[in-house]
Amino acid sequence: MRKLFITVIITFVSFQAFSQIDSTERQILNYDDSKSVIISKGRGLLLDKFLENDMDKVRELKNYLIEKGEDENYIAFYPAEYWFVLYWTNEFEELSNSILKYDSTKIASYYTKIRPSQDMLYTKLLLKSRENAQTITNLIQKADINIETKDFLQLNLESLIIENESFQDTLNIQADNFLKTYPESEYEDFTRKNIRFKLVPKNWGMAFEFFSGYGIFTETLSNNYTNNIPIGIAFDICYKRFELYLRDYIGFNKTKKDFVYSTGVYEKGSSTMVFLPEASLGFAALDNDRFKLAPFVGIGGLHICPPFGKTDKEPELNEVSIYAFTYNLGVSFDIKFGKKGYSFRPKSSYGFLRVRYGYSIPNFSKKYDEISGGTHYITIGVGGFSRGLKREY
Repeated sequence: MRKLFITVIITFVSFQAFSQIDSTERQILNYDDSKSVIISKGRGLLLDKFLENDMDKVRELKNYLIEKGEDENYIAFYPAEYWFVLYWTNEFEELSNSILKYDSTKIASYYTKIRPSQDMLYTKLLLKSRENAQTITNLIQKADINIETKDFLQLNLESLIIENESFQDTLNIQADNFLKTYPESEYEDFTRKNIRFKLVPKNWGMAFEFFSGYGIFTETLSNNYTNNIPIGIAFDICYKRFELYLRDYIGFNKTKKDFVYSTGVYEKGSSTMVFLPEASLGFAALDNDRFKLAPFVGIGGLHICPPFGKTDKEPELNEVSIYAFTYNLGVSFDIKFGKKGYSFRPKSSYGFLRVRYGYSIPNFSKKYDEISGGTHYITIGVGGFSRGLKREY
């Protein structure tokens, strides 16, 4: 009897457990009235009616989804979808009010709500709106709204159906014209932040360059030394249109005469080195997508000496070296590599070929009374320039 009782109890408990599981499973399988399902099915039906050109039904479904589907947890439409629908249903006042309420708080809310599942609603709305842009524009112009709102809604439509970035320059021109025509417009903030998209270079930039070329001495320097062939490296620090050039020029040449020093003679035809360190400030008088031209002035030094290997072995050779503080001036011309950018996104980072002419004017001390002259040089270098871009509102 006891065993029978236990068996009955176990059977009853098991039946209850399985019944509960079965009930939960049926509830899950039959669950089709959640907001997610309603929104998904409603969007599908709205799309069908839109493709059938039944705009009265589209309006009805849109209103239902907004009323029944959207709350603090769910959204039924993404902004562009909602605006496209309103364009097609000719609800221009509702459209303009929705756009005016579109701000950073509204945008942030979309990231915290449950969004619609992926479907073809936006894609079909976009394609049909592109194909029928003129028709929608005509509806806007016939609407009973003020001329400013008409112009804005047409501009916003252009921004929604833009096909690729090649049209952004044209859209920016239209946006600028709108802002100029309506300087106190209530749509100004939206136009600047969501339609007009223009990038400008940041203030600071940097460049590097490797170069070689040819240096020519004048006056007594040319009598004492041959012209030189340099190699060098440069770093540029840029602020707006001003550029600070930090250059290290190392030239290789020979003596044209004998130089007497305390322990011997450094004979004609011996190797020498030319150092022209430079810090110059330039201004980009011309700067576009293809070329940059910048005259410059600055200071530096001139050091002509035997190679370091020889002076290390025979320190007395330093007696034939010359040193001088210099003033520098010239012009730098860059040819920029890469394709031309759009006006809304200027080319601010690029490789370049640089042709640079400079003249170094030494300020010799009394120790070198018999030495005069300067150095002309032309260098050709390759390098890269980088400057970030920022949004201009």
